[in-house]
Amino acid sequence: MSNKLNLSAVERYSKAYASKVCDEFFAENSSITGKQILSLSNIQQINMLTIKALFDKWQADTQRLRSPFFDFGAAEVQQALKNFMNTVSQHISVKREHFEPLLVDSIGETLVLILEPQTFYKELMRDLPSFRFSQENLVPLIKYILINKDVLPKLAEKLNGQEFVFANQAMAWLEEMPLNIENPDKYLAQFAEKVPIPEELVPSKAAPVENQASKSFFDFEVANVIPQKIEIPQPKVEPIVERVVQRVEPVVESDVEIAPVIKKEEAIFEQKLESVTARVNEPIVEKITPKEPENVRLNDKLGGEQKTLNDNTQSNKSVLDYHQNSRIEGITGAISLNQRFLFTNNLFGGNIQAFSHALEELELCKDFGEAKELILKKYVPRYMWDITGAEAEEFIDIIKRRFN
Repeated sequence: MSNKLNLSAVERYSKAYASKVCDEFFAENSSITGKQILSLSNIQQINMLTIKALFDKWQADTQRLRSPFFDFGAAEVQQALKNFMNTVSQHISVKREHFEPLLVDSIGETLVLILEPQTFYKELMRDLPSFRFSQENLVPLIKYILINKDVLPKLAEKLNGQEFVFANQAMAWLEEMPLNIENPDKYLAQFAEKVPIPEELVPSKAAPVENQASKSFFDFEVANVIPQKIEIPQPKVEPIVERVVQRVEPVVESDVEIAPVIKKEEAIFEQKLESVTARVNEPIVEKITPKEPENVRLNDKLGGEQKTLNDNTQSNKSVLDYHQNSRIEGITGAISLNQRFLFTNNLFGGNIQAFSHALEELELCKDFGEAKELILKKYVPRYMWDITGAEAEEFIDIIKRRFN
């Protein structure tokens, strides 16, 4: 699309569509199974992305089973764990209150994939383990994408024998690549059969822009609905000399260690992350003053100690100041509509789903220290935050109030 996609319209439509689908299905069912998800919508891409979301949660649950008191690297333990999780995956059963949010996200992702595929694939790059684009990370993704599916194989060709590149390099390739985008009209017509498409989501009439033994449900049942296999291009050149660098903390653990190849843009990314981490971890000396300065650095806010009620009472703050620093019960409810747009666009690359997921993750943290660590290790490197920027500072203020 030549015009920027209206992401708020995508979110509204996704909720309306998901509500209609769930009303129809859960009127006669108390929960939904994996096979039922695969045939839930007449738009197969929605079903596949919902299964992908379940797979991601399944993988995360596997990691949470690990304990520091046992050797999970032992071959027998790994095999037993694999058998257990694969068996569990054959018995998917999700109630509406847990399923509908997954469906909303899958519908939104499908619309973005249809109307603005570059945006979809950029978000896919941001979610890669360790922020790295490689053939190893590509394989689990490609089977879930049925629309505009030629993009990932074309990106894989650009690796040209390299083990990996950082996701920001893959996103730069996306900007440069000419893309043969499928006509969205037939897919929008399928959406409109259930819920009319709002005008904000109707693209212009211009030509498309080019730019059984322990078998997992996610391997077997999903493969049966994929129309054809997409071959991943293999490296065409000899491997180049490799050396190990300090890794960015991975989002999902992996049993395979990848020896990275140093490129100019990778070094820049490593330096930026080290600089961010170093600044945030600097020892902080708090000055006891009656009033907090207006220009407090974000890393001071992250590391500073919380003030007691007595401190707040004795300080010369106005009623508004006190209200703005008081504890809040929930993060989402404390964010205004204007702040929602501000944070989505400036901190999360315009991705409403990513912003919503971040709020859910932060809400589950047990204290501010855990929330701070999540921000530094996940969101700062993934979205390249300017941690001294006003948007990041305002966002952190709200998170801090949640745990005040």
